[in-house]
Amino acid sequence: MDDATLKIRYLKVNFVGLGLIGSVFLYAVAVEILKRVLAPFPGLAALTPAQAQMLKYIFIALAFADFFLIKFIQRIMGAPSVEGLIRVAIVTFAISESVALLGLMLFLLTGNAMDFYTFMFLSLFYFWFFFPKIKDWEDQLGTPAKKATKG
Repeated sequence: MDDATLKIRYLKVNFVGLGLIGSVFLYAVAVEILKRVLAPFPGLAALTPAQAQMLKYIFIALAFADFFLIKFIQRIMGAPSVEGLIRVAIVTFAISESVALLGLMLFLLTGNAMDFYTFMFLSLFYFWFFFPKIKDWEDQLGTPAKKATKG
């Protein structure tokens, strides 16, 4: 595969990632709308404070487990092909976004917007940390970028 084709596929994957990052910000807009329209928003579930706290701890554990799940998936699915790299990137994006979805669910159940924002920022960190880089793709495929030399 030539360098131009790899970069085109890489850019397409980046647009998918950017779209999913954008959806995380749309969740924040939804949270703010619900907070203002239904003020005070108590949440949709009638949970006791102890139940809400336990649910929050469970979701935090799931969110941190997602970090290791992404690392594991990148290791087992990391095939030395462009299709494999694309597949790993898309799965990584989906898992990174799922952290924000956990926060959205927690907000909808308990009404605490700070819980959502905590999960949102963790999700955005995962996107930043795991976002694919063209150099990493080239290294994995064994096709280093052609460097322009001055002559």
